[in-house]
Amino acid sequence: MFNLRKSLLLVVLAAALPIAGCGFRPLYADRGAESAINKLADIDVSAPENSTGRALKYSLLDRLSETGYAPANAAYKLVLTPTAYTQDVAVQQDAAVTRANFVLVVPFTLVDNAKGKTVYRSTARSRSSYNRVESEFANLTAAKDAEKRTAEAVADDIKLQLSIFFDRQLPQAASAE
Repeated sequence: MFNLRKSLLLVVLAAALPIAGCGFRPLYADRGAESAINKLADIDVSAPENSTGRALKYSLLDRLSETGYAPANAAYKLVLTPTAYTQDVAVQQDAAVTRANFVLVVPFTLVDNAKGKTVYRSTARSRSSYNRVESEFANLTAAKDAEKRTAEAVADDIKLQLSIFFDRQLPQAASAE
């Protein structure tokens, strides 16, 4: 039994050895004032004043900062221009729709407030499915839930893209630690 544990430990260590030399570093590691975490917390979010825009804005603010609030004097502004639509997926022979997708496509730009110019531009997308039934209340509730889930997935994607962008902007000496 002891030899099996020892052998297993050696196999795990041997497998982890190549990772140590490949330059892997955690994306959200605290690297001082210039870390991706601190840069994310210094972003204000601008979105349309509709239900999808608000869901995106507040989901992003919750993910970007510890407080969930926009910073007073943000260094960056994230401008979201979402497009949302519903697709009928399962249509019966009598034209009744039994399943639908809520699709959200969000082009976004990150603007450096000090320079007044766009420093990053990309798009995030997601879709959520929901069942459609005879009850209109159930359909509205399912559609709202799909919208919320999709906004949260897009917010996660945008946070990840921005984190990678900021991590790549770090000086090599700071990121090699």
